Amino acid sequence: MKKILFTLLLIIYTNLSFAESHMQPNSFAVVLKVPADEVAKVEALIDSHHKFMHSDHSLSGDDRLNAYSVIKGYEVVDMTDPSKGYTGNVFYFLSEHYETPMGLQKHGEASQGWADLKSLQEMMYKYQVAVAFPGEVIAKMNR
Repeated sequence: MKKILFTLLLIIYTNLSFAESHMQPNSFAVVLKVPADEVAKVEALIDSHHKFMHSDHSLSGDDRLNAYSVIKGYEVVDMTDPSKGYTGNVFYFLSEHYETPMGLQKHGEASQGWADLKSLQEMMYKYQVAVAFPGEVIAKMNR
């Protein structure tokens, strides 16, 4: 079911990125909920993705990558009572923001040559709890 949803999102992205007066998708975000026994495997893949991002993405020009981040946090049993501890699951929030929709499109093209693309897709299908794709940055702060 998640594969079908992801495929539909890709189709929508393609249609929206060329439509006039509609969303100008220039970002992507995903939230993963990972059980403790899979954390090392997921973090190795995130590390590979980070290296891919450094080696294959422009930090200047109209198609530049403006922001890339991965945030890790532990799922608590009860947000109102920290003394109850953690569930053992780990959340990962991965986001990418490009200057223009062309940057996001070039990211998609570059990822086709990345050796771990299939593994990343499988990980997202298995652990995603939320995804914003295509996404549009509506607020940001820069230094």
